[in-house]
Formats: sequence, C-alpha cells, structure tokens
Amino acid sequence: MSERQVGVINPANAVTLTRALALFPLWYCIDQGWRDYAFIAMIVTGFMDQLDGLVARVFDCRSAFGELFDAIADGFLYGGLLIVLVAYGWAPQEWGIAILALGAWNVINRMIYARRVGRAVNFRSVAMERFTGNLAFLIGFAMTGFETDYYYAVCGCIMILIVAHDAKRMLLDPVPA
Repeated sequence: MSERQVGVINPANAVTLTRALALFPLWYCIDQGWRDYAFIAMIVTGFMDQLDGLVARVFDCRSAFGELFDAIADGFLYGGLLIVLVAYGWAPQEWGIAILALGAWNVINRMIYARRVGRAVNFRSVAMERFTGNLAFLIGFAMTGFETDYYYAVCGCIMILIVAHDAKRMLLDPVPA
C-alpha cells in the first residue's frame, strides 16, 4: 500500500460490495428453481472475487479496510448462499450446518486474534482461502445438483482440518511483528 491515505469509497471496495450484494439475485434464482442461472451468477461472483484485488492494485487503493471488507463480503455471500441452499433442500442439512458452524468458529478465532494483535486485522491464511474455495465448489455442486452428499462430506472433513490449523496459528502461535 502506498503512503497516501486511501478512502473507504474506492473502485476496489465498490467491486467487493457488488459481490456481497449478489446474494440477493442468487437467492431469487434459487427461489425460482433456476439452477443454470444461479450457477452462472455464482461463476460471475467468483471472477469478481478475483477482480477486486486486481482493481485495488491497478488503482492503488489497497487498504486494511478493503482486506477486511473482502473477508466480510466472502462470509456474507458464501455463508448466506449456504443457508439459502440448505433451506431450499439443494444442499445436505447436516453438512451445511456443520460448515456454517466452522465458519462461525473461524470468525470467533479471528476476533480473538485481532484482540491479541491489538487492532482490526485480516488474518492472512492460505488455509482459509482454501476453505472459501471449497465452499464455492460445494455451492456450485448444490446449484447443479451434482453428488452433493458425497462432496459435502469429503470437503466438510477437509474444512474441519483447515479451520483447526488456522485456530492453532491464530490462538497459539506467536503474533508476528
């Protein structure tokens, strides 16, 4: 990030906001039973997730708020979609609840970590990126009706390991300088 002050209202955060707000049209597609449209919209939001970082670099508007906002937008979109998919019977209820509980556990761990660091911080985690990626695949499988029980069970077990690994790093490892 450059030394200049970056405002909250900038092109990268605008892209992040549109991704978070995409939950509502996706929900409408699911409510109407439009699996194809929901799946296409989900792919678009995946590209937008990559786009906000590129926009931040191109316009030199990277910020701590933007990083945190990106994580919040991911949680809102993917967590909200998982709730909707479970509610409409497109995703297995027991694994959907388990994955949402893992996400909540991770949020609590991040709040504890921010308290340890003494400021709001987006804990950098390759493991958590994999968690979000797995969740995006699971949402895609549910939208297309493709072997959801099997993939939710396999990815759910992997997600347990990922969150446990991050919990160890956030709660027990020394805080980096």
